Amino acid sequence: MSVCDDAALQEALTAARAAGQRIVFTNGAFDLLHVGHVSVLESAAALGDLLVVGVNDDASVRRLRGRGRPVVPAEERAALLAALGCVDHVVVFGDDTVDALLERVRPDVHAKGSDYREGTLPERETNERLGIEMAFVGRPKTHSATGLLARAAAAAGAAGGLDRVRSFDAHGAKGLVLERAQPLLREHGWFDLERLTSTDEGEMVEGTARRWVRRITVAGTSLYVKVCVPAVRKRDPRVEFEHHVALRAAGFRAPEPWYAGVGSAGEAQASALITREAPGVRLDHWLRDHLPQMSIRARLDAAAGIGQAVRALHSARFLFRDLQAWHLLVDGSPAGGAGAITFIDLMRLERAARRVSPAAAAPGLAALALSLRPYTEPRFRLAIVRAYLGGTLLGGKPFLEAIAKRIEKIKHRGTFRHLGE
Repeated sequence: MSVCDDAALQEALTAARAAGQRIVFTNGAFDLLHVGHVSVLESAAALGDLLVVGVNDDASVRRLRGRGRPVVPAEERAALLAALGCVDHVVVFGDDTVDALLERVRPDVHAKGSDYREGTLPERETNERLGIEMAFVGRPKTHSATGLLARAAAAAGAAGGLDRVRSFDAHGAKGLVLERAQPLLREHGWFDLERLTSTDEGEMVEGTARRWVRRITVAGTSLYVKVCVPAVRKRDPRVEFEHHVALRAAGFRAPEPWYAGVGSAGEAQASALITREAPGVRLDHWLRDHLPQMSIRARLDAAAGIGQAVRALHSARFLFRDLQAWHLLVDGSPAGGAGAITFIDLMRLERAARRVSPAAAAPGLAALALSLRPYTEPRFRLAIVRAYLGGTLLGGKPFLEAIAKRIEKIKHRGTFRHLGE
């Protein structure tokens, strides 16, 4: 049981082959080792005589999983894996896929968790070319590091953490409020739903007669107030509030939610959501202003960052089926991936029960592609998909077909019909 560099691993593999041993390989981030990981590792080990585990280094985990990840550094993650009785050798790698590592290890079996299938395995073509057997092992994926982080965040809130959320029933409204924001809202009179829904203070950002968003400043803090009069059941601000909390607990950038209330405002039923302004510029505006002056390399880096951010979102099983360029705020450059991109307007965010399939991913990716058409060339959008698929288009045919099919279905609808081919 050892953590190896490439030379030591090759020496061990040569000895194993000379002894006629069957070599099994698996890989992953293994950030916050949990029972699901152990199930995969034990099942993989049972397929042969020697188990080699590839562990993503810190930079690749950050690219794939986003801001705040990994929680545990690569050196410690590798040491924990090497201490398990079912693991023989551990090697740390820095690529987004293990195609190159498979070329060097040449295992008999490449084992992955049960949330994968041949059609979704990025290294499928490499495995087939090298004659490596693919196996999908372990129990159904009901455990994840993201889930552990969310549970830890909830526990911190229950213990009195600053981001603790409280329910309220006051001023004719019921809803949720961020505990540390509540005194400021009360002090300045913004805990009153009737005032929130009737104000002409601040700056109108967008709106209709029944729904609008205003930007206000409270004690030097910029806030957005989203209002519906009358209240719309499908736009319950408490749901959107919870989506903000969930994304932030999972380590993603989302505006800090301060208030969500539904109730009476005069003679009407109304609803309001208050979020703190997040830093950054809308992605569509950023690309419009920066892309024409950027080098090819810088453009590819920007595209890769966008793809990696959406990949991280889907890896955490969050779905944004109407993801458009203006739903992403860029803080610095999109090349920073999930660490530089804030997701906004989260009413339609969903949580997938299982690993995100091509069919589930397609609506959001297609909407994003269509919304980027006025500012980007096809190869830029293809580079986003390539990054989303882990840096390669190999094995990506189901995703590309699902995205193309979805684009044909929605390109003449709503805002998309004005964006061209």
